[in-house]
Amino acid sequence: MKKLLFVCLLIIPSVLLLAVFDDYQPSAIARGMGGAYTAVSKDANAIFFNPAGLINTTFSAKLSFSQLYNQDFSELKTVALGYKLPKNLGTVAIGARAMDVDFEDVNLMSEQVYSLAHSFILLEDIHSRISFGYTGNLYLLSMDGEDDDTALGIDLGALAVLHSRTHIAFAVTNINKATMGDENQIDLPSKLALGIAYIPYEKVTTSIEVKKDFAKETEFMGGVEAHLLEPLAIRFGVHQNPATYNAGLSIYIQNLEVDYSFTYHSVLPGTHYFSLGYKFK
Repeated sequence: MKKLLFVCLLIIPSVLLLAVFDDYQPSAIARGMGGAYTAVSKDANAIFFNPAGLINTTFSAKLSFSQLYNQDFSELKTVALGYKLPKNLGTVAIGARAMDVDFEDVNLMSEQVYSLAHSFILLEDIHSRISFGYTGNLYLLSMDGEDDDTALGIDLGALAVLHSRTHIAFAVTNINKATMGDENQIDLPSKLALGIAYIPYEKVTTSIEVKKDFAKETEFMGGVEAHLLEPLAIRFGVHQNPATYNAGLSIYIQNLEVDYSFTYHSVLPGTHYFSLGYKFK
C-alpha cells in the first residue's frame, strides 16, 4: 500500500501537466527540434504530426521508445510504417502509439492510438509543391478497474514547399473534437499547428512553429538541424508552454537510422527518447 501511494505521488505532478492523450511528441527528431516538426515532417512519423509530410517517404518504418520524465513506470512506445503508392496515388501509412503507466506488473492506465493516413500532391511545378494529408485515429483508454473507452478522431494537414528552401505547413489534430465517456465526458485535445521552415544552406534546416490547443495556452517552439558529416545530424530546439530545452542527433548507416534526443523540463526530470528507422527503398 505504501508503495502504491509513493507511485501515485510521483505520477500526480505529471498528470497535472498533461491531459489524456496529450501531445507527447512521439519522435526523437521532433523532440530534438523543440517540437517544431509540422513544416519538416518527412518520415513515417509524419503520421503523428502532419500527414501531408508523408509524401516525402517512399517505404520506411520507425520504432520509438521513451520513459517519460525518466520514470520507469511511464513508457511511451510508437511504431509507424509509410509506403508510397504507384501512379501518383500518394502515400499511405499506419501507426500506433501507446502510453502505459505500470506498477508491479499491473497496468494502471493505458492510452493507445491506432492511426491510418493518406497523403497526396495537390499541385506541383518546377518551383513548388503543395501536398495534403488526412489521418483517422482510433483512441482507446484503459484504466485498472474501469471499463475501456474509445473514440474516433480526424487529423488534417497541408505542406507547401517553395523553391526547395521554404516550407510552410499547418496541421489540425482532432478536428471533429472527439470526446470520451457518457456521463463525465473527456474532451480529447484539439490543436492547430502552424509551422515555417527555411533551409539557408545545404543540409541546414531551421524551423519555427506556433501551436494552439483550444483549451490551453499557445505553445511556441523552434529548432535547427545540421548534417555536419555524412553519417551524422545534430539538432537543438526550445519550447515554451511548457518550457523545455532539447538536443538530439541521428546516425545514418546505409538504410538504417538511429535517433536520440534529450528534453530538459523546467520542473520535471528530463526525458531520453530513442528511435530506430529503416528505409526499405
